[in-house]
Amino acid sequence: MSLTLHLESGGRSARVALHGLPTDKPKLNLRTLTRVGEVGNRRLVSGARRSSEGLDYASLIAGDPELDLTLAGHEIDSDSVSPAWFDASAEIPVPIGDFADVDVVYDAQGVEKTRRPHLVRRSNLNDLHPVRLGKRLPVDEALAAFAFKQSLQVAHVDGLTFEFLRELARDLASKKDVAVLGAGPKGNLPLVLRESGTAYRAFLYGELDEQGRYKLLLLLSDQELKLPEASTQGAGA
Repeated sequence: MSLTLHLESGGRSARVALHGLPTDKPKLNLRTLTRVGEVGNRRLVSGARRSSEGLDYASLIAGDPELDLTLAGHEIDSDSVSPAWFDASAEIPVPIGDFADVDVVYDAQGVEKTRRPHLVRRSNLNDLHPVRLGKRLPVDEALAAFAFKQSLQVAHVDGLTFEFLRELARDLASKKDVAVLGAGPKGNLPLVLRESGTAYRAFLYGELDEQGRYKLLLLLSDQELKLPEASTQGAGA
């Protein structure tokens, strides 16, 4: 995965690379073989009936009514199928299309807080307005306040962006801070990596070793760690 990040810091902006962290060990290329050749993955119809109507002890002894042998073993072509949704409360399952996606928000106690229409987001990493560095937090404070779901590496694409990113990493490392990143015209919007993707709070973490080699990590979080409020039940007991 390789993305482009339009980043601004200290009045300077540049388009840099954004990709996954390198693996410690190369991924093994495994092949499964039998006497007749290589084994591959195929999506097949199992043939098991979803409905249990008409199934009883006598019919199960007499035959295999739980199986649909006309469909069993047929290969599923992912290019020729599409998802379908069914009403679970309907007596006869029929595909439905007149529905809306709804986001359900819960509080720290797990109680439903609100419902709202699902928002389809677009990527904002490489827009006209660059992603800006905002306020800074101590590294320890950020690690204790947010659950980070993903980490990506920010890398230079030429000599100018190398100097730009190295100085940024040097500044963050010397102060032991992480910088909050924001997108949009005002630099206050969460980051969206892909079309229809998740909105993340983003933080920039930097390191610099003795040889002058820098490391910049984009830390992504969609969950803030908060302690639930103390329950008042039983306080008068």
